[in-house]
Amino acid sequence: MDKKNLVWYACYGSNLLRDRFMGYIKGGGMKNNLGCSDKNSPLMDKPIVIKHELYFSNTSKNWEGKGVAFLKLEKDDAVITLGRAYLITEEQFKEVQKQEGLSLSWYGHTLELGEMEGYPIKSFTSKVENKVYNYNKPSKGYIEVIKRGLVETYPEKSSEEIEIYINSKINV
Repeated sequence: MDKKNLVWYACYGSNLLRDRFMGYIKGGGMKNNLGCSDKNSPLMDKPIVIKHELYFSNTSKNWEGKGVAFLKLEKDDAVITLGRAYLITEEQFKEVQKQEGLSLSWYGHTLELGEMEGYPIKSFTSKVENKVYNYNKPSKGYIEVIKRGLVETYPEKSSEEIEIYINSKINV
């Protein structure tokens, strides 16, 4: 792995769950992904607080036609979105983004979120025009995957704290 070409991929939805995310790296998984050309696992991962508001939108056939997680484009220092950062190559980041859906209404917009330990932090979201967010409530199955990812990433948080956090983010 070329250490000069590493980025932190900051995720906030179902990719919080490592097994789900690894489907994008190794191949397979829920969407029977091809995986990345470089199938090496992330060098490390860690919790990250993202200062962009989480919301649920679009309709996903993989999640009962319900909404999936996105980040609003505007940074907001008052917002806490719990995320997980994976240290991967820039190429893996681009390939994961492509597998997730590289269009402006899906995950075609890259967010630059600063730097951590000398590497850039990046995420992706939908490019929303005029800040008009079309909300769509997520499926129970999708929320359960996010909860499992939060438990895995934030083991110090109680199930009640995770439940309160998730309920505060469901916007429909």
